[in-house]
Amino acid sequence: MIGALEALEERAGFRAPDAGCVLGTSVGALIGAMVAAEIPTAAMAAYASGETVGALPDLDGHDATELRLARLPLAVGPGSLRMMLAARSRTTFLTGLMPRGVLATDAISRLVELAVGSEWPERCALSIVACDYASGARVQFGREREPATTPGEAVAASCAIPAFYEPVRIAGRRYVDGGLHSHSNLDLLAPCGLDTVIALNPMSSGAWVGGGGLRERIAGARRRRSAALLAAEVRALRAGGASVLVLEPAFADLAAMGSNMMARDRPQQAIAAGRASTERALRRLGRKRLRRVGLAAG
Repeated sequence: MIGALEALEERAGFRAPDAGCVLGTSVGALIGAMVAAEIPTAAMAAYASGETVGALPDLDGHDATELRLARLPLAVGPGSLRMMLAARSRTTFLTGLMPRGVLATDAISRLVELAVGSEWPERCALSIVACDYASGARVQFGREREPATTPGEAVAASCAIPAFYEPVRIAGRRYVDGGLHSHSNLDLLAPCGLDTVIALNPMSSGAWVGGGGLRERIAGARRRRSAALLAAEVRALRAGGASVLVLEPAFADLAAMGSNMMARDRPQQAIAAGRASTERALRRLGRKRLRRVGLAAG
């Protein structure tokens, strides 16, 4: 996603913070919050790659171990049981039965608080998607939405992969990864009256990679399921008159990312691949003026 944002800015002249709406799910919630706070993509790339802590504002002097833990959500997790779920109804039924996870999300919320602040950005409408741990119901957090919370808490909730992270408690209820409902959740942008929607969806792909072991086959099944949900959401947006640009992994991106989505030795390769594939997509698209844009990262 970071590489795609770099290419959009340099090759298409689109600054992500200029989007009228930013919708973030799971790791996309972290990216979306950084975008809404106008954190430069170069700073995100440097931080994700472990090159520097000072690239993000106000991070100097904080505990290095804490900040290394905070990098975990920048590599989207395997999703545990959600890989095997075949339908949203099953997701809703099983959410409350999933293990709570062993890692706290404190480092994620602190990272967002340090970089974004405790108030919701005012430049654009930022929405963060999570799921209620008990019911599986999808919930949007935002500046004018209930339940009220901080951006850091909302992002942590959206990133709380079941069986990996502990659910995040907000206003007396517990919330987990918004990707349980959909990695993209594009349908939530339908009421925004947007001319163009740019969807960054690294968890789906139309590229087919055969062979491999069990992990690769599970990852392929998950991507195909995510792609099917995304396609339905895109059709609905287009039926409402919006143009939709979907940026998802091609063959080179999948090779750079690998099947282990928690691998911490691949950020630079993944960012470079995402940038290159987005540049290719933009060349095919040609230059087009983007007006009233919504950005969805999932």
